[in-house]
Amino acid sequence: MTSATTIVEAEGSRHRSVSVDSSSDGISKVAATDYCCAGIRGKYSGAVDLEGRPHGHGSFVREGVADGTPMTYVGIWNHGYRVGEGRYYSDGNLLGNVVWD
Repeated sequence: MTSATTIVEAEGSRHRSVSVDSSSDGISKVAATDYCCAGIRGKYSGAVDLEGRPHGHGSFVREGVADGTPMTYVGIWNHGYRVGEGRYYSDGNLLGNVVWD
């Protein structure tokens, strides 16, 4: 595995820095890296593309929820964008399902 730090653009003009471990088969994963999704800051864990953007199955724990309870999105990503079916959880309880275009 190799490690690299890159700055990538995701969902518009938002940028972040991420350290990515890549294997020779092109599959990369990150664990709890800072990420900004549609203007919401949090931590992303899961599969990433070669540019370090969420790609494949992953989870995003958002920061700044008013009551302090973290909200987690779990689903499929395509080059930094949420796609297909996903689920939102809070405190281990399912809040709802979403389907992204």
